[in-house]
Amino acid sequence: MALPADFAQHVKSAADIVRVIGETVTLKKSGSNHIGLCPFHQEKTPSFSVHATRQFYYCFGCGAKGDVFRFVMEMEKVPFPEAVRRVAQRAGIPVPAYATADEAATPEARLRKALEEVHERALAFYRKQLQSAEAAPVRELIRQRGVTDESVQGFGLGYAPTSGDALANFLSREGLAANVLEASGLVLRRDTGGYFDRFRGRWMFPITNETGKTIAFAGRALGSDQPKYLNSPETPLYTKSRVLYNLSRAREAIRKAGAALLVEGYMDAIAAWQAGIENVIASCGTSLTEPQVHLLTRCAPEVIVSYDPDSAGVAATDRSLGLLLEGGMSVRILRLPGALDPDQYVRQFGAEAYKARLTEAQPVFRYLATRALELHGTASPEAKLAAVNFVLPFVARVPNKLIRAELAADIAQKIDVSTGLVWEAFRKAALDRREQMQAPATGSRIPNAEAMLIRLLLDSEEACKDIGNRLENKGLLEELEGRTIVSALLGMIAGGSIPDVASLADRLDESQQRLLAAVVFDNEARPVSFGEINTYILALDRKRVQRQRLSLQHKIQAAQKSQDSQLAIELLREQNELDKELAKLL
Repeated sequence: MALPADFAQHVKSAADIVRVIGETVTLKKSGSNHIGLCPFHQEKTPSFSVHATRQFYYCFGCGAKGDVFRFVMEMEKVPFPEAVRRVAQRAGIPVPAYATADEAATPEARLRKALEEVHERALAFYRKQLQSAEAAPVRELIRQRGVTDESVQGFGLGYAPTSGDALANFLSREGLAANVLEASGLVLRRDTGGYFDRFRGRWMFPITNETGKTIAFAGRALGSDQPKYLNSPETPLYTKSRVLYNLSRAREAIRKAGAALLVEGYMDAIAAWQAGIENVIASCGTSLTEPQVHLLTRCAPEVIVSYDPDSAGVAATDRSLGLLLEGGMSVRILRLPGALDPDQYVRQFGAEAYKARLTEAQPVFRYLATRALELHGTASPEAKLAAVNFVLPFVARVPNKLIRAELAADIAQKIDVSTGLVWEAFRKAALDRREQMQAPATGSRIPNAEAMLIRLLLDSEEACKDIGNRLENKGLLEELEGRTIVSALLGMIAGGSIPDVASLADRLDESQQRLLAAVVFDNEARPVSFGEINTYILALDRKRVQRQRLSLQHKIQAAQKSQDSQLAIELLREQNELDKELAKLL
């Protein structure tokens, strides 16, 4: 049966929105609020706020907003009933029997669910095939590479047979629809009809999302076939630039360590994991992306980059640094000796040797200084200038003045130039960078008294009935600068809805949502009494009368100018009545 109508509200009241969002976003207490880097857009200065009492989040940068259910729906890509179920489980609330989420899901959600099933079936198929006679060479390769049975199971490693349609036939026999199979990217349509497998004769690595569900695969060639690694195409489940390999397993270790180890390839991640370094993730290629950096910033403030030492890996490290610094992360770089990648280094020298190397990882500014000298040297003034200019774009992205100062001193010493000259160049670069940035506008244009009124209406059911009626009966809403918010709030109350912030925000346009958020997340706000609001309503009433009186005066002047004495007398009587009303209000 369906969920009871009041179950979602019960879950919402019991759930800790800060704890739920804190599983994904690193939140810090700020007054009565919690702030962090927004998970919905790239930023380096926190503009994402969460209010525990009002069960509401809002980003002053991109406008993302909602309650705990909306957050889970957006981050985990599930429909509302499933979000309620997941939040209930986290809050320890038993979930009643209810209809499957498919019954209420959109076509897109149904396709995603079907694709999840395809990938789970494919995962089981590839893992089983690893035990086949045909896969004996793969098992020998796994043994030679030092991958343990525990890792084979834990990482879900498998094998794709050389037969052109083994997986396609298996999935068809499982009763999965042809259009879903094609959308998965695991099988391709033949021009002559039917389907054939994308992955053939390859060692298979499943790729999971943040919750651990398989969403794609990477297949490693066993011989000289190209490409060496073949990845699933992008699908409704999988966007390569938004996935970090092993993040679902490493997340808790990353949080505990306060840092992530970022490696380049799948085998590098597995080797580090076997070495006891469980906070390891891989970028699944040589180019780190902004969305991947965003994933990292939500897990830990620091990252150690341990890419391959070949030219492609070094270039990838340099490209990644700009994005990591832009994301506000603390970065260290591990440069392994020789031409060994992390996987090879662990196999040749052992886990403890690699762990020892990690402790020697260079802070980013030391690494950049070394790279600048390697590339340009100090043989001439032109070379020194080129070395400084190599570092400048990176420093321009660093918001921390102390880090820039340390980098300036380091570069100056190694390049043999004046520290003051280098620091001045860095200072200008940082200023130029800041001039291009636009800080989000977080101030409220709503007067403080109106903000107090809105908070009281949100907090007190009694105030909603009493004050709401007085505002409407006396026509005082038009006197409010925030009348759109107050009108929407009173409309919710009149309709029998609970006046929570998330529902109220859904009734407003973007500009009004920002004003509401500024009221809700005001750290200077204090408890509001009925007496204060009554005084304010009296002031609004006086303002209403004074505005009407001013309008009458203009009409009286016009009547006198046109010599319409009768109209002037009637208007003067109305003005007299307004004067009496104003005297009472005063």
